[in-house]
Parts: sequence; structure tokens; C-alpha cells
Amino acid sequence: MSATDVSGSAGSNGSNGSGPDLRIDELTGAVLTEHAAWNEEHRRLAEGAMTALRDAGALRLLVPERAGGDEREFADMVANVREAALYDGAAAWVLMVLVGHSWMLGSMTEELQDEVYGVDPDAIVPGSLAPVGSATECDGGWLVDGRWPFTSGAVWGKWFLLGSQVLAEGKRPRLLHVVIPREDIEVDDNWYAIGLRGTGSCDVVADGAFVPTHRTVDSGDLLGGRSPWSSRHRTTVYRTPVLPGLAVHVAAAALGLARAGLDDAADRLGTQDDRYMGSPKSKRPGLHMRLAESNTEVRSAELLIDDTLGLLRQAADGADSKQLRAQAKYQGSYAIELCRRALDRVTTAAGGRAVFDGSRLQQTFRDVTMASQHQVADLDTVGEAYGRTRLGMDPGAHPL
Repeated sequence: MSATDVSGSAGSNGSNGSGPDLRIDELTGAVLTEHAAWNEEHRRLAEGAMTALRDAGALRLLVPERAGGDEREFADMVANVREAALYDGAAAWVLMVLVGHSWMLGSMTEELQDEVYGVDPDAIVPGSLAPVGSATECDGGWLVDGRWPFTSGAVWGKWFLLGSQVLAEGKRPRLLHVVIPREDIEVDDNWYAIGLRGTGSCDVVADGAFVPTHRTVDSGDLLGGRSPWSSRHRTTVYRTPVLPGLAVHVAAAALGLARAGLDDAADRLGTQDDRYMGSPKSKRPGLHMRLAESNTEVRSAELLIDDTLGLLRQAADGADSKQLRAQAKYQGSYAIELCRRALDRVTTAAGGRAVFDGSRLQQTFRDVTMASQHQVADLDTVGEAYGRTRLGMDPGAHPL
């Protein structure tokens, strides 16, 4: 591939060229809205919200078909996470994480897939991908120890997907991802955060948990979409490189949150009077310009995500390269940044009455700010990798 950009195509369509498979309808959305305040107060997703996601069939979107799932496309994930975020950011975030992990389990052994999904294709698998745990080889597998932060939906987990490293003196750590059942995990209820408060993204702890070999995968194979198990499916979706794919996952949540926040801002600014001037805020040219720019940024993010879906589809179908991954990851990350900027601009303009808890604009602003702190949204590092490829250089050491 040359140093020029590539373009994705048909990113918004499913595998048959039709529109995305939307599971989050208005009835499901009403249930998510009903539980949103409870989620915020209790710092985790309510049982009713999780049940609504399950009953809608949203949890099994990317579960492998051979394990009882629906094995849909990334575009279906984007559409459903975006739609869920219009009703509640916490529910959308947890949905995004759980669908993402079920997608990654498609690159692990069939024995593991059958264990996790054989009885229940809606099985909930939270986790934390950062390799902060340690794994020590033993007879038949590994002993795993560690504390993993940001484990969204932890309280609902039946299994956990966790990153670990194998340390050897004088050698670079070998990275493994492991799957551990709930009975071997302790959940530390420590989730107190500025945004995404209802996601229950607690720490989880393992102390000498035994993980048989078939519940592990080499991290390089998993993240690179080259696991030998990823090609044993009806579709190529499990051969999608994970890190650029995760950027699109997070961008889908940011996109829905930004749209919900902008809609609330337009309603708010269209009806409020300036308490000092006595004139309608809707007559301010500056507000018109802020709304126009923010809406265009969010629309740009939507188009960028759509193009990136096309890039990821190309990678999964065999046209993978470091350059393509760098571009896809940056585009997904930049879409998140566009959504953050858009909400920051209108929240600044909305005035003091928008800052209280219960304000949808305030909540979406906090949630998108939190989402933008995700590792995949680190524009400095992903921008460096992408920029290097634009000069015909190797993307460097940044993981792609």
C-alpha cells in the first residue's frame, strides 16, 4: 500500500447489502430510559436494563453462529450501540463492551466458545484487555493473578476476558488473554467516576485462578485477527484486527451520546430566555453558529465511522496492512474526539441551568468526556502512527 489514504465502502450495510440489523427499538429504548437514573445512582446497570438488552437480542449480535449467536456485522454493532446511547449512555457502553468481548471470543478455541455460550448464547462476558495480570505456567494451563480496572458490567459477568503477561527474566513479557469463570473472580465495588457512572466498571481480582490452556489465546494472535480459530466461521468478522475495531466500538457509543446531547441542547436553547437580558437565547447568532458547527462535527464523525467500517471489512477480507490499521484506528479515535468537541461547545453555551444532575446534556457531556479517556482514543499515539504512514514510514511501535 502506498502512503495515500484508502477509502472504505459500504460500511453501513450488512453482509447482504441491506441496512443494519437494529435490535434496540423504541420499546427497548423506553425501558433503558426508565432505568437510567437508577443506573447513575447505583453505579451499575439495573437488572431491568440488562434484561431489556438480552430480550432485544442485542447481546448476541457478534456471538459466533456456531455457538448459538447471530454472527452479524460490525455495522450492526454500531447501529445498536448508537441507538442505545440515545436512551442511556451506561446501557450503551455496557452493550458495546459485551458485544465486543463476544466478538473477541470468536478468535478463541471452540471448546471455550461452547463452554461460555453452549447453554446461553446471551452469556455476559465483561473484562479488561490491558495486560495487567500475571500468568504462571503450570500443568495443564496457567495460574493467573491480578487486579484489572475498568471492567464494565462486572456485577453481571458469568465469565471474564482478561489480559495477562508471562514474565521471564531478561525477556520481553509474553502476553496472553485468558477467560476466567465468575467463581474465580472477586468484584471490588470501587466505581466512582466523572462519567459513565451507571456502567459498574469496577476492578476485578483473581488470586491464583487456574486457567486451562483452551481458555487462553496469544494476545498477538487475538489482537491481530490472526488466531487460527478466527477463520472457522461463516463470516470473516472475527478476522478483523481488534484494536482498530475497538476504536469503532467506542466511537459508536460516543456518536449516540453526542446526538442525544445535541438534541437536548437544541431543545434547551430554543426555549430559554436570557435571565439578564430578557431576550430569547434562540436569537443569538453565536448559538446558531455553535449548534451548526457541533452538528456538523457529529455528522462528520458518523461518516468517518462509516468509512472506517469499510476499512475494517477490507482488512477482515484479506487486504490487511499496518497502514490500513493505522488509518482505521485513527479515524475511529478522531470520530470520538469530534463527538467530545461537539458536546463541549454546546455545553459551554447552555448556561448554568444545564449543569445539574438530571440534565441530559450534562450527562452526555460527562459520558463522552469519560469515553474519550479510553486508551483507543489517545490521539497523540494513534496520530503519530497514522501520520508516519502518510509519509511512507512504518507506523512505529504503537500497537495496531
